[in-house]
Amino acid sequence: MPKFKLPPKLPFRSIGVAGLGLIGGSLAKAFTPFDGLELNVFDHDPATIRQAKKIRRFKRVTGDPDEFAQWPIDLAYLCLPVAHNVAMIRRLGRHKFPNAVTESGSSKTSANEAALEEGLYFCGSHPIAGKEVAGFEHSTADLIRGCLFIITPDQRFGPRQKTLLTKLKALHEMLECRVRVMSPDEHDRLYALVSHLPYLTASALAGTALREGGPEVLPWVGTGFKDTTRVGASPPAKWVEVVIDNAQNLTKDIEALMKVLGQMREILINRDYDGMMRLLEEISAFRRLI
Repeated sequence: MPKFKLPPKLPFRSIGVAGLGLIGGSLAKAFTPFDGLELNVFDHDPATIRQAKKIRRFKRVTGDPDEFAQWPIDLAYLCLPVAHNVAMIRRLGRHKFPNAVTESGSSKTSANEAALEEGLYFCGSHPIAGKEVAGFEHSTADLIRGCLFIITPDQRFGPRQKTLLTKLKALHEMLECRVRVMSPDEHDRLYALVSHLPYLTASALAGTALREGGPEVLPWVGTGFKDTTRVGASPPAKWVEVVIDNAQNLTKDIEALMKVLGQMREILINRDYDGMMRLLEEISAFRRLI
């Protein structure tokens, strides 16, 4: 793998990645080519730890969360599932971790509040990248390079957080990420609509086919069904934590979705060709803007 010389004022000289799943593993691999950047990794899974120990670029590898929380690293980058990120934030607080902390979770509420309560030097973030598969074996540096990257500062952390925001922005611009900034609340409101609700909708569609048709429908599905329900094949363990953490936004969005489906149902009952055409044309025009 080619190496790239680091700029003289790299924002962090040592990074600890907690969680070598799809996102954490991809981040670690994306940082690997930068010669001089010290990389340290933690994961709960023994098999993943064995794989990580074969990568010579990792200075430290551990499956002990307390050991991770005491490492002399400039940035603790938490890439665990939501509840595990919160647990690691609590652990960092107990160990009086003095340096920067970020976490890559798809929802921000619980982690942000925990970091605030623990008094950490913290700013949330979220690489907008993923696949319907999980695990270190599926991680790639290209998953992160060039992706949309959201930083979610909270003014309650005080002025020091602005410095961390600047450093996180610089770090990810090294990976050609398109960096955007928004509050944790705004992040969770928007990503409930464009990420978490689509997952639940895809799952509901696949679940409807399962309950109404059963396994015998599988030989007959086409690309439309496969594409629409693709995200529903993602590992549920990750998503359950995300959607529960963002439940307040999602309950409102599900109600809004039910209203649209209810409108479609009424149009079908009335055999209203023109009404269905108007509704679908409006939706189609919006979708083509993406």
